[in-house]
Parts: sequence; structure tokens; C-alpha cells
Amino acid sequence: MSHSVPWPPRAGELLPRAAAATGLHDKLATYSLDPTHKDGGPKARGLALILGITAKDIDYLEGAIQTGVLAIPVRSVRDNSPWGVNCVVEVPVRGRGKKDGRVVNVRTVWQLVGADDPPELKTAFPKP
Repeated sequence: MSHSVPWPPRAGELLPRAAAATGLHDKLATYSLDPTHKDGGPKARGLALILGITAKDIDYLEGAIQTGVLAIPVRSVRDNSPWGVNCVVEVPVRGRGKKDGRVVNVRTVWQLVGADDPPELKTAFPKP
């Protein structure tokens, strides 16, 4: 198999195939912005408290993350066998409403199974 991008990705490089990223809207809606989710709830409450971002702001957060991963290099790469690797990209996001004067990094973690597969969002949470 020939790979279209170097494998595995390395910290300091852009997220491979970021323009084809998957799972962003669904993961935000059902996990990172769902205050009732067992594991995602603390992330949702953190986004609301720190940045004023709630489920009603999903399109705003999704757009900020999509734009960010196209331009911001991967911060770290961790083996996630047998599911490939996880890449961390920290995206600066401006708050909403009363928090619009604040910009905080939102840590996104992307699973990449192989060099030819698009990254899939696994989590997103504020990292002040």
C-alpha cells in the first residue's frame, strides 16, 4: 500500500488529512457539549463556564475547530494500538456572550487509523 502522507504523523506537523476530518459535529453534539453525558459532561460544563459555549453554539465551535486544525500543528502523538494513533491539536477559541473577550485553547484529540484514513474527533475540551 502506498501512503499519501508520511506515517506516523509527528508533533509539529499539520494534522494529516485534516480537511477530510470526520465525526466533529456528532462528537460535539453527543459528548463534548452534552452536560448530561457521563464522561463528556465535565467537558461540556467546562466549555460553558470558561468560554460561554453550550450546545446552541455547536456550529460556532465546530467551525473554530475545523479552521484551527487546518493551520495549527499537532502538539503530540500517542500510540493507540490497535486503532492507530491519537493526535492532539490545541485550537484557540474565542468565547461567546459574556465570555467573548476570552480566548482559550480547546484541546482536540483525533484518532488516525492509517495514513490514508481521515482523522476522527475523539474529544474536545478547554485547556486554560
